[in-house]
Amino acid sequence: MGTRAKEWLWGLALMAITLIAYAPILGGGFIWDDPDYVVNNATLRSARGLFNIWAHPTALPQYYPLVHTTFWAEYQLWGLWAPGYHVTNVLLHGLAAILLWRVLKKIAVPGAWFAASAWAVHPVNVESVAWITERKNVLMGVMYLASAWAYLEFEARGKRQEAREVRRRSDEGRERNRDSWYAVALGFFVAAMLSKTVACSLPAALMLVIGWKRGRVTWSHLLSLTPFFAIGASLALATAHLERAHVGAIGKEWQLFFAERVMIAGRALWFYALKILWPVNLAFVYPKFRVETWQWVFPAGVLLAVAVLGLMRWRGALVAVLFFAGTALPALSFVNVYPMRYTFVADHYVYIANIGLIVLVTAALARAANEWPGIARGAGGAVLALLMIGTFVRAGVFVDELSLWRDTVAKNPNSWMVHTNLGRVLADAKNVNEAERHFQRALELAPGLPETHWNVGINLAATGDPAGALREYDEALRLDPTFGEAYYSRGNLLRDQGKPAEARREYEAAIRFSPAHAKAHRNLGLLLDQEKILDGARREFEAAINAEPEYAEAHNDLGKVLVRQKQLTEAAGHFAEAVRIKPAFAEARLNFGSVLMALGQLAEAEKQVREAVQLDPSLAKYAEQALKR
Repeated sequence: MGTRAKEWLWGLALMAITLIAYAPILGGGFIWDDPDYVVNNATLRSARGLFNIWAHPTALPQYYPLVHTTFWAEYQLWGLWAPGYHVTNVLLHGLAAILLWRVLKKIAVPGAWFAASAWAVHPVNVESVAWITERKNVLMGVMYLASAWAYLEFEARGKRQEAREVRRRSDEGRERNRDSWYAVALGFFVAAMLSKTVACSLPAALMLVIGWKRGRVTWSHLLSLTPFFAIGASLALATAHLERAHVGAIGKEWQLFFAERVMIAGRALWFYALKILWPVNLAFVYPKFRVETWQWVFPAGVLLAVAVLGLMRWRGALVAVLFFAGTALPALSFVNVYPMRYTFVADHYVYIANIGLIVLVTAALARAANEWPGIARGAGGAVLALLMIGTFVRAGVFVDELSLWRDTVAKNPNSWMVHTNLGRVLADAKNVNEAERHFQRALELAPGLPETHWNVGINLAATGDPAGALREYDEALRLDPTFGEAYYSRGNLLRDQGKPAEARREYEAAIRFSPAHAKAHRNLGLLLDQEKILDGARREFEAAINAEPEYAEAHNDLGKVLVRQKQLTEAAGHFAEAVRIKPAFAEARLNFGSVLMALGQLAEAEKQVREAVQLDPSLAKYAEQALKR
């Protein structure tokens, strides 16, 4: 078998073990944050939305247009079929592992395939691969490593040209070919930055590798990497600005002195190193550690480790550690990111950075194989098998939200945020009693946050205590008068108590402070509809759909208003959307059938009406009326 064929087989083997390790998630659903990125992402629905993805940085939670473009393409192919998005994430991760293997082989790292396979199935990477929202990481990983490979090819060709004296024409031909590799490297780097801006570390990482392999970094290297540094710095600064101004990473939770950030960074590096070397008790949300003076020991320990490696002249180990620390730097709390509100560390922060420590260990095992081949290979096989098992088990946790938050609360029982999210999932599943326990625990842990009071109020309303619920909503608004959810929930209570005018004011307040609150728009629209204010109702239903395009009930409500406004064709379109989104939505099917009957589409009308009655036999008398029209 030829060398090229063997390499293809090794690459396919890498992809195969990746798919096996991640098999549990391939049929998984949407979890936390996925609605913002996919389910309720209005930009995925149209060509205009694709334009907005690129042209309007604040159209989405974060400006990573290449990521949302992949979501846009997938939505055109399979809509909201979650397994499709999961399969794409796993395939991208497998491709990144293949590229890592090729990069490591190019720079002659011992055990390159073993290192890439260990990274492919390392449990710390599960959060990046099994969470659809973290398409940011896996797509960035592919582009980052492709850029690294292309730049190293560009650099290697330059080195070979320096070592030769050939005819001028031949030199010029090689120079043009070399320039094309530079253009490819720069293009992939831009793509990486448009996927996730932590890729800004790449030019520094390339300098580190070149210095290690060549013994020095020349002015030529610096000149060629200058555009990388410029693009990386500008896009990284833009992301940092949006994280504060658009995402909301500003306030007392982020008010840290520089010295505190240094201590957090040092502790985070040791935390990540431990999780990479011993990947047990991994959690979706880790406890937020307190910043205390004694923690200077962590950054001091990092500096000591680097100094020892330098003094011992263990250049390979030093490069691996510096790559790990430097690549993790953008996520070490020096830049405000929203999750700092509840934790300083997360597995997905070190998706690329963990390569440094993984390669350090696997290269040591590869070298040991020269002295003790049987033992080293056996140990390597055992390590790979254990990593695959760990990833397989961990991936199963991400299959649905209930599994995810139950696992997280077991590992982080003192987080108000974790109890809150588990409580919400349980409340949605009508498990009111268990939800109440978690909401109460969140309130105990964070009595000064409006969210905890609001969640307790939601549960009190569900258990038939409107007075208690109102007290909690009022307390939430006392803590934060701009908290739109509390106004919305107050509106629901007042509506249920037969006070539509007061409910309307609450919904309007909710919308004033939370303009994209789809349910508040819909409920306000329903009140306006009852008052026969059809234009106002229509505006609110349209606003609800703009905020949440897959809101079947709002489509149905808008369709009914349009029927009364004699706009039957447009009404039929919204009824069709409601049925597409919720095929078991009997009322929408009946409405759809009635409009189709009026439009003269008799066969399809009868089909929709019959299916509505099958879904809900109580609609039979209305179905007869619809078919007689």
